[in-house]
Amino acid sequence: MYSSQQKSDYRNSNPYLAQKILSASPEQLVTYIFDVAIAACINQNRIKAAEAIQLLINSLKFDHKKIATNFYDIYNEILNQLYVNQFEQAESMIREIRDAWNEAMRIN
Repeated sequence: MYSSQQKSDYRNSNPYLAQKILSASPEQLVTYIFDVAIAACINQNRIKAAEAIQLLINSLKFDHKKIATNFYDIYNEILNQLYVNQFEQAESMIREIRDAWNEAMRIN
């Protein structure tokens, strides 16, 4: 994905963020991805928002097919909203999922 030089450059450019990501649990990483997607929607950055949503799609585990398929469909709808410049709608959908995710992680 990234060369060792790119990783090194990234860590050197923002060591606090790099450490935060490297020490995060998988659950926290998902929250960070949601946050990146939300920030990208606020800034109307379709590419960054779509990349974040694609990361979420790629993280789906289809051993629980029904749940993964439902999230896949929702994430695809968010991508569709992004492609037609409906950033507020996409942001709202992402926030709703992120808030539910955070609540579920507090319960566990």
